[in-house]
Amino acid sequence: MSDKSSKEFSRVSTSYDKGREGENFEFWAEEAKRLASLDENSLILDLGCGTGLYSQSLMKETGATICGLDPAVGMLGKAHEKSSDLLLFNAVGEYLPLRDGVFDCVFSSQVWHHITDKQGTANECGRVMKIGGSVVIRTISHEQLREKIVFKYFPEIMENQLRVYPSNEEFKEYFKKAGFTSTIPYAYHMERFQPVKLFIEVAEKKLWSMFRPITQKGMESGVKALRKYHQETNGKPLRNDELITLVVSNK
Repeated sequence: MSDKSSKEFSRVSTSYDKGREGENFEFWAEEAKRLASLDENSLILDLGCGTGLYSQSLMKETGATICGLDPAVGMLGKAHEKSSDLLLFNAVGEYLPLRDGVFDCVFSSQVWHHITDKQGTANECGRVMKIGGSVVIRTISHEQLREKIVFKYFPEIMENQLRVYPSNEEFKEYFKKAGFTSTIPYAYHMERFQPVKLFIEVAEKKLWSMFRPITQKGMESGVKALRKYHQETNGKPLRNDELITLVVSNK
């Protein structure tokens, strides 16, 4: 992640959780536990832990020891406020200040599209991972990106998202080169509705990183269309399904 991105995440750290409303943290922690065979004896690295939403859920669901890493100091401050039991440190995925072969799982949620050196980060995951451990990456496949309702209202940002998000095949290549024995993507499609006013707030405050490269014209056009929908439907929530892929790589 670049210094510019780190500063941007620190800037939005106080309102970051607002953009995560509607995510089922418990469900994803349960899936990570199931797919990576995690328990109270596990040591988990939450790579790009942000404000600690997933770190906290993983700790509650598994009883495991959680280490949270993030390059944005402001995010780590918010994570510490949630739980003093989280072991938090400031670093980037490309250079993990950790010993070899210590972790049972490296988890990350919506992080890899921010990583500059993806192969280097996969290599580092392999280095710190125990034999038999797993990487669990919560991401969005290219097929899922093309289906997301956000691009109906803000079409100009889709191309950038397809460029920065790794495809399933790219993930397989990264982790194969990093010495992992298998990489399997699991696709999920969960029905979700969100208040239009929340959707507009997320866009205007750029609480989702996808909005950062948008032009003023593109923002105004999308917000205008959302307000029109809100008015025509008498405030009916907007269907914005959660389309997620869990990429699981086993060492």
